[in-house]
Amino acid sequence: MKKASIYILFMILFTSCETVVEVDLQDGEKNLVVESYLEFSSKTNMGFAHVYLTESSAFYENNTPKAVSSATLTINDIFTLVEHPDSSGYYVSQDSIPAGAPEFELKITATIDEKEGAWIAKDTYTEIPSIDSIYYVYKPASPPFQDEGYYAKIMLVDPFEVSNFYHLDVFINDTLSFELNGGTKRSSILRDEYTNGSALDFEVNDAPLKYGDHLKVRLSSITEEVYFYYFNLYTLLTESNGIGSPPPFPLFGNVVSLNENFNNGLGGFQVRSVTQKTVSIQD
Repeated sequence: MKKASIYILFMILFTSCETVVEVDLQDGEKNLVVESYLEFSSKTNMGFAHVYLTESSAFYENNTPKAVSSATLTINDIFTLVEHPDSSGYYVSQDSIPAGAPEFELKITATIDEKEGAWIAKDTYTEIPSIDSIYYVYKPASPPFQDEGYYAKIMLVDPFEVSNFYHLDVFINDTLSFELNGGTKRSSILRDEYTNGSALDFEVNDAPLKYGDHLKVRLSSITEEVYFYYFNLYTLLTESNGIGSPPPFPLFGNVVSLNENFNNGLGGFQVRSVTQKTVSIQD
């Protein structure tokens, strides 16, 4: 009994002694951070661009990143993006952009830390198969993995002889249903490695729905490069800390610097084709 008490006391002391060590890191040079999408509707084949520009921050800095204002942005040297009057650093296309080009190029000229730089990013247009139908089924509770409620499912046919990559967004009652966890990169981004050319029928919500809930699913076609960007991002955020975890690694986007005074930008430029369906739980 005495040995057990000593062992328990040792475990309490061992697990409660935790020292947070902050390494003295030198602040690197400021760089451009790009979050940008060119989204095409599968119904109209017309798209709009949305770009948010900020400056990189110091490692331990908790403040909101500084928005990059008064930048010049164009797509394929034709379509000019303008800064939203109420949102500094947020740029949108004025006119709709046709989906005829196989590749789209975003050019950025901006001032970072009182230095002007230029960047370029490219991504390929890929088509999205239409969602044939959306429906829901009721499932009783099955502890510990499944709660009682309604689960929505979508049906579509994956194109044959083409490698497809998808990004899935699910909105429940107009709120994006997303939780960052170890399974995120297997539920929000998808590839047809084992389902190429197959008829797909799968659930889209992890949490059960109840009577009166409204669900919207947005399925986007993305390129392989964008798929692995998300895959690596989710790996870094959920699987690269703790004992026995693999070490962190660099996360590379597609924003290339055209000047020697700046490194390649952080983030990326994505071209997406989007299809969506909605359903309401009525029974």
